[in-house]
Amino acid sequence: MNPIPKPSVIVMIGASGSGKSTLARTWPADYRLGLDSYRWVVSGEAGDQEATADAVFVLTAVLERRLARGLTCVVDATHTGIEVRRRAIEIAHAHQLPAAAVVLTTPLPQCLDRNSRRPDNRRVPDEEVRRQHQQISLARPGLHSEGFDHVVTDTRLMRMRLLLQRAVDRVHADHQVEGDHTEHARRVLARRFFGEDLAETFHWTQLRPNHDPVGALAVGGDEITLAYRTWFPDPMDWGFEAQVPCLGGCSGPAWVPVRGPMDLLAVYDDDFPEDVVRCERCTAGATVREAV
Repeated sequence: MNPIPKPSVIVMIGASGSGKSTLARTWPADYRLGLDSYRWVVSGEAGDQEATADAVFVLTAVLERRLARGLTCVVDATHTGIEVRRRAIEIAHAHQLPAAAVVLTTPLPQCLDRNSRRPDNRRVPDEEVRRQHQQISLARPGLHSEGFDHVVTDTRLMRMRLLLQRAVDRVHADHQVEGDHTEHARRVLARRFFGEDLAETFHWTQLRPNHDPVGALAVGGDEITLAYRTWFPDPMDWGFEAQVPCLGGCSGPAWVPVRGPMDLLAVYDDDFPEDVVRCERCTAGATVREAV
């Protein structure tokens, strides 16, 4: 049972490295207002601490506009200071919405370990992580008295299942392609194999019954033709092939398997391994010669 009502303002409270952003991602993307994301918006660098004030200004403006529409918001920041937490509570109550504190209970050694594995531009000094962890430990008993309508720990939310179900749903969606070549199916497949940016450049070009669907990545005058192969009994083995020139010099279409952007770059640069090229015309000719 979800202890947090909807709509509401969900205030994540946790030290750097405690897993706030991972937990926040269990809510829909439009719910999430991450301070790091707004630092990136205003400065081009998610870890730029000097951009924090500007990032808070933008985040607060978005928060206010969403709450005016009665939308749930998950504010992803450390919230170690009482004044910062009170401001979030005031904004929620000004819009007649409850404020819920979600307290991360990650032990300090684990926070420090996770923080140490971050890139340099995202790593917080260890002494700051210790300070954050101590502040939150001291504040936790008094969160209700600060004005929060709901106070829950990450251990009570049981949100892992949401991520697992989302992953299962995505796998099912990725393989429901036979008879479904809608815009959604196109984006799901292209995003799964090639990422969000390349998915925007992909479109189907041939959708014929009893044939593998053919599409293309197109940017300006550049184009790579792709076919989605569904020959294998296990849908997990289905995937794309890219059309390339036949190395034998015939006019028939030849294909190489592509499993991600690196394979596509190799196709674009004509730098793919020759032993993976499969030419339909040469293969057919070889089959005829063998039969004779």
